[in-house]
Amino acid sequence: MRLEWIEDLLAVLKAGSLKRAAEERFLSQPAFSRRIKSIEDYVGVALIDRTKKPVQLHETLRDQQPRLEELATEIRDLLYELRQRDRKAKKRVIIVGQHATIATMAPALIKHLTGTVDAEIVLRSANRDECFFMLATNQADLALIYRCKNEALPLEGYLIEECDLGSEALIPVFAKKSIDTLNASYRNGEVSIIAYPPDVFLGQVTNREIFPSLKIGVFLRTRAETALTLAALQLASEGVGVGWVPQAVAAKDLSRGELVDLSRTLLSAELSLCAVRIGGRQSTVVTDVWQSVVEQFESKAAG
Repeated sequence: MRLEWIEDLLAVLKAGSLKRAAEERFLSQPAFSRRIKSIEDYVGVALIDRTKKPVQLHETLRDQQPRLEELATEIRDLLYELRQRDRKAKKRVIIVGQHATIATMAPALIKHLTGTVDAEIVLRSANRDECFFMLATNQADLALIYRCKNEALPLEGYLIEECDLGSEALIPVFAKKSIDTLNASYRNGEVSIIAYPPDVFLGQVTNREIFPSLKIGVFLRTRAETALTLAALQLASEGVGVGWVPQAVAAKDLSRGELVDLSRTLLSAELSLCAVRIGGRQSTVVTDVWQSVVEQFESKAAG
């Protein structure tokens, strides 16, 4: 059985409900429920008693909690040692980021790192919750993420180090070639949009900080939904609907006049950019990479 499955079961045992366990595992409740169902399918028996509210693990599994905790600790320690030895041997540092940060920030950052640190940089792309999960489970050394202003990071209990990389606006964009159609629709009280799923970070940002104000005077018609900012950009470029994307993602298309920034009418949201890592046990090369990142952005801020 996979370590993450054991940790999922332990999270339910300790939290007492699927909802709270999902929050601790940095997953939406539907995604976490699917994970539990996958475990049940693999084991071949029902682990959750769904006749009770809230749903609970069966007593037969609850009796195995001490053994599950022992197994999780042993596997976690083994994986940590294997990964650390591999990374030390190869001087490998794994950086995970949200799809937009990898597309826009990572190239310049990697160029800087390869010029200052003797390391092999491995890039991974994931949604924000998965970025935190990979940090917490030692599958990544560093994360590049967006966050809302004054937002607490969801890694309670860990020694977190954070480097502020600046700020960026989440802006509404649309194809310039189709702007007349959009304007006519807007005058009639309707706007076609590209939405993010409500359980991903940018979906939470738009649903909390942008859409409530817009819905007062206009009907927002969702034409498509995607968790990928680059897909939202392409759909907006094709005139499918207005898409909210980080400004850096749309910069080239805006400069070429292919997209229009509609922030004055359809609102934007301010996001912080930051690099995050878990302190404590770290290899020398990971420490060198982190210090290089900090120094680079401190120098930019000073300049």
